[in-house]
Amino acid sequence: MTLQAIGIDIGGTYTKLAVVLEGGEIQHLESLPTAAREDPHDYLENLVQRIGLLVADNEITGIGLGAPGFLSKDRRSIRYNPNTPALVGIDFVNLLDRFNLPVWLEQDLNVPTVAEYHFGEFRGAPRLLTASIGTGLGAGFVVEGKVLDFAGSTIGDTGHIILEPDGPTCTAGCHGCGEALIATPGIERLADKYSQNKSHRIEAQEVISAVKQGQLWALEIIEQIGGWLGLWLASVSPIFLPSHVILCGGVAEAGEPLRKKAESRFHELSGPEYTQCVIALSHFGGRAGVIGAAAPFLNKLFLEE
Repeated sequence: MTLQAIGIDIGGTYTKLAVVLEGGEIQHLESLPTAAREDPHDYLENLVQRIGLLVADNEITGIGLGAPGFLSKDRRSIRYNPNTPALVGIDFVNLLDRFNLPVWLEQDLNVPTVAEYHFGEFRGAPRLLTASIGTGLGAGFVVEGKVLDFAGSTIGDTGHIILEPDGPTCTAGCHGCGEALIATPGIERLADKYSQNKSHRIEAQEVISAVKQGQLWALEIIEQIGGWLGLWLASVSPIFLPSHVILCGGVAEAGEPLRKKAESRFHELSGPEYTQCVIALSHFGGRAGVIGAAAPFLNKLFLEE
C-alpha cells in the first residue's frame, strides 16, 4: 500500500495543507490564512476541520506540521516567533490528538530541508542548506542525512544576520538584518515607489508575478533583493560550508532572476574556499514545506525507528 500523510506548513501569511504520497508527490493541496496576530480560535477550528476532512477521505499514516520560530523542548508548541505571536504556546500535538494519529511538529526551516534531501534534485547531498524566503528568512541544514538543530530546533536565527546596520528594523527588533531586507516586507518596501495608487500597497506576490511576466520594474526590485541575498549567503556559507544551497519559499518563486543575482553577488563577496557549492532553486517551489512536514510518515525507515 502506498503511504500517504498530511503535511502542514504554517507560514506567517498562509497555512498550507497537503496529502503527500511516499514518493513526495502531492495528491491534494489547499491553504487558509494564518491567524498570525489576531485571536487564533477560528483559525485553529478551521484547521482542525480541514484536517478532519482529509483524514476521512484518505488512508493517513500521520500528521506532520512545520511551525515557525523557536520550538519548545518537547516539540509540541512554538516558544517564540515575532511573525506569528498569536500562535505562541499552542500545543499543536494536543490539538490534533482527536485524530488518533501520530503527530510530529518540526521547525518550518527544517521541513523544506528534509523535502529537498529526501525527494529533491540533490537528494542525499552531504551538506545541504536550504534558504527559506517568505514572510521571514532563515536556513535549515542537513549534514550526512541528519537535520542540524541546537537552538529551538533551529541552527540559530540566521535570517537576522546584520547586512545594513542603518537599514529597516524587522519584527524581532534587529536593524538591517537579512529578514528585514530580503523577505516579503523588504520587497513590499521597495515596491512602494512603483505604486500608482499610494493607498494600495503592492504585495510581494504581485511583484513575483510581474517578474515572471518580465516586467522591468519588478525585475529591478528582485535584482536588489538578489543582491542582498547574495550578501547574506556570503555571510552564512563560511560558517556551514554547504555543498548545496537550495532557495525555497514563496519569494524563491521569482526564479532565475533572483538566483542568478544572488549567485553572482555571492561569488563577488566570498572567497573561493566558501563558494564551492551549487546554488539552485527548489524543485518544489512553495510546496517544499508540506512535503518535508509529511516526510517522517512517508519513509519506511522513519516509521521503523
